[in-house]
Amino acid sequence: MTSSRRVLLIAPQPFYEPRGTPMNVLQICRVLTEAGIEVDLATYPIGETVEMPGLRVLRAPRVPFIESVPIGFSKRKIVLDVSLGLLVLSLLIRRRYRVVHAVEEAVFLALPFTWLGVPLIYDLDSLISHQLEYSGVVGSPALLSLIESCERLALQRSTAAVTVCRALTDSARELHPGARIFQVEDTPLPESLRDPKPEAVEALRNRHALADRRVVVYTGNLESYQGIDLLLEAAPLVRERVPEVAFVLVGGVASQVDAFRNRVRELGLAGSVIAVGAQPPASMPEWMALGEVLVSPRSQGQNTPLKIYTYMHAERTIVATDLETHTQVLDSSCAVLCAAEPDAFADGIARVLEDPETFADIARAARKRVESEYSFEAFGRKLLEAYATLEP
Repeated sequence: MTSSRRVLLIAPQPFYEPRGTPMNVLQICRVLTEAGIEVDLATYPIGETVEMPGLRVLRAPRVPFIESVPIGFSKRKIVLDVSLGLLVLSLLIRRRYRVVHAVEEAVFLALPFTWLGVPLIYDLDSLISHQLEYSGVVGSPALLSLIESCERLALQRSTAAVTVCRALTDSARELHPGARIFQVEDTPLPESLRDPKPEAVEALRNRHALADRRVVVYTGNLESYQGIDLLLEAAPLVRERVPEVAFVLVGGVASQVDAFRNRVRELGLAGSVIAVGAQPPASMPEWMALGEVLVSPRSQGQNTPLKIYTYMHAERTIVATDLETHTQVLDSSCAVLCAAEPDAFADGIARVLEDPETFADIARAARKRVESEYSFEAFGRKLLEAYATLEP
């Protein structure tokens, strides 16, 4: 390790935007700077300004006509990664860093410099090969095998790897059994941990005519892997048992929300399913407090959704699919876990609404678990343990 206290953190995402990986990157910056480590964050030329002592945000050259980037793989992301690569190249040629911390595909931008002795932390929020496969972007087994080989090389050349969940840790070990892996689960953002303001919750109820409704809340994007189709199929089944139910979906870009609302109307669910679109992150405690039930119908992927940790803190009963994406954090003591099919998911939601007192202990257990196992302090301790292995 060099004598410099400065770390190069490479994040191939808009920064800052209130969505999964950028939120995690923000928490990494907080931990490192609070530990006295200076951070140069190399990122896209898109996103909100973040001011933090010890942090310098260095943006890649702006690309004409690209003002936003969607979640997941896209042509825009490839172009922005090339732009980011030019910035990383110039930084690593001109400056000496204590370590390069590369998030997701950014590891390939830094990989050549490992042959020059640059310590590298490979931060896996997901495996690219898995993401491309389940999203349907890549169907060729030969191409997926090639991508896995690249990921294996990245793990072999990295000084350490950081994963966000057990399933991802297991997958990384399968690729490279000798990898030095540190599992650092996500943690809720501080702004999501405050108690909701009762008057603000009441204002939301009045604005959306929810005063006499039994409310089920979903937060997050409206991508297909989140199980939005499953939720829509379950909604009328819940309504048969609890006629006054209302599903409130918080999140999604404007185009997704418009398409979703059209589909809700076509399915005859307009009176029961309300899509409010993206809302300020600071208002999430109030939106979650609206619900008796918080749902995560996710149907694909390995990593635990970041929203699960905020759900747990909200102390509302969680109903989630019984898949590893959830069960590596949740179990039957702190959530209602259901098969990823409409009848089972609807039954889980309806049971909670029909007898909420029976499930109150589950909600309290979830709050206790997130505070003890997935706090910011636990996140910071685990991350700094990974950094400690880089000491000479």
